[in-house]
Amino acid sequence: MADARPTNPLVEQFRRGGVARELRLMAAQGLLPLKPEDLLELWTDLVTDSDDGVRAAAEKSLAGFPAAELQPILKSRETPTGVLSWAVAHRTEHELREAALQNHSLPDEAIEALAPVLTQALAELVVINQTRLLRRTSLLVALESNAGLSNDQKRRLRELRDSFRIGAEQAPAPPPVPEAPPAEAAPAEHPPAEPELAPLGDAFLTEDEAMARYLSEEERQQDEKVSAVQKIYRLDTKEKLMTALKGSREERAILIRDPNRLVAMAVLGSPKITEAEIESFSAMKNVSDQILREIGHHREWTKRYTVINNLVRNPRTPIGMALNLVPRLGPRDVKGVAVDRNVPEPVRKQAQKFVKGAPQR
Repeated sequence: MADARPTNPLVEQFRRGGVARELRLMAAQGLLPLKPEDLLELWTDLVTDSDDGVRAAAEKSLAGFPAAELQPILKSRETPTGVLSWAVAHRTEHELREAALQNHSLPDEAIEALAPVLTQALAELVVINQTRLLRRTSLLVALESNAGLSNDQKRRLRELRDSFRIGAEQAPAPPPVPEAPPAEAAPAEHPPAEPELAPLGDAFLTEDEAMARYLSEEERQQDEKVSAVQKIYRLDTKEKLMTALKGSREERAILIRDPNRLVAMAVLGSPKITEAEIESFSAMKNVSDQILREIGHHREWTKRYTVINNLVRNPRTPIGMALNLVPRLGPRDVKGVAVDRNVPEPVRKQAQKFVKGAPQR
């Protein structure tokens, strides 16, 4: 099975909780300029939000997502299982359910819940997938309860049961459908807005203080960076978030250092982000360790050698991550890390071990 694509860092930050209702509602309404597949993943999280308005907005966004755009996403093996499960359960268009049912990433339990009411044509997609039916016999039971099956489909299911000696007593009954939680029960993953993710009050900083917060001494000599900070430092969280997602490269280079995690993660989640920017961020010594951790966990970004080398040499990179990346360095760079006093001692010693263990020429 193909690996699912990495979750957008901004979507992951929403999932961790602590995001103000205003921002969750904005996301549920589709006002964040994210890629369609990222919006779908975010919405399928927000349909379980503790707030009625956020839930309703997310449900409306999902229900109104154009079928023509949704169909290729449902065919992709990289689409998150939550999106597939929601679509097959709530979108009734034949072509959408067909795409989801043919996707091997669709969880068996999502098919089982729908099996008793599938049309004959859609049920055929489940009947022919013996691998699914054998690994989850309760799915076979659920499918046999479908009154719309053809005689041929019923016969093939009986033959499958007989061939593999699947007895009705051996097949567990389909799990009961859980009751929807009462509206007043607030899930822990979406606590009320925390001060941390509320506007940070940059408007109360002087311009000089903002320059010191966002720029190094060298960068303060660059007019374009100074101009970007002058524009940004008075923005509130919502405005920064939107700038991080659809602003300029210079603005992203400033906001990646923002102390608000939601804003910084929005930079990494921007549809406009480039691999060259990721290389630059991985070398920055004034970003949070969470940003470096996110970069290091992203398999596409760490395919770039420069990113790996930067993370190992960056003293802000979490020690465990840097140690795991040392073996991926080339001999010349390992030797450089082994004598680099700016690198944390455990990382330097790890590199020294590789240097001592390397064959001598």
